[in-house]
Amino acid sequence: KKLLAEAGYPNGFEVSMNCPNDRYVNDGDICQAVAANLARVGVKVALQTETKVTYFPKILSRNTSFYLLGWTAGTYDSHNILTSLLATPTEQGQGQFNLGAYSNPKIDELTLKVQSETDQVKRNAMIKEAFEIHAADIGHLPLHQQALAWAMKKNIQLTQLPDNSMPFRWVVVK
Repeated sequence: KKLLAEAGYPNGFEVSMNCPNDRYVNDGDICQAVAANLARVGVKVALQTETKVTYFPKILSRNTSFYLLGWTAGTYDSHNILTSLLATPTEQGQGQFNLGAYSNPKIDELTLKVQSETDQVKRNAMIKEAFEIHAADIGHLPLHQQALAWAMKKNIQLTQLPDNSMPFRWVVVK
């Protein structure tokens, strides 16, 4: 409440939040918890939960003020996150999922350099710097890491991949 008052909102404010209710594990519950916690400090959240069929077109058109988005870089390379989520949105595709239009020119510069840097030590240092800038800016608010859930059966063998994909060519039924 003190920080809201310092920011010029002594009585809080109202904001709409869009949230899917059928995309992530407990997505609707997560958004309800966020809304309840924000209400405790004076931020009134008008929560709008909806199916992913209507949710994603809405947020991808940037027709939202506050939203829930999950992300896993299928390549497990940090450049995917930098270019998709942290870079300033451009017509060339940078920042495609930076739906809040967060922008920091230094992150944009580092993202372009990381794209072509072949020295792994230099590349990792630039990635670290970009993420540190983003964290200091509070460009996004990470809420949780969704755990992967898999079941097993004695007569089925498969190789579990860390990106949660399951190439069926690697599934063996005994």
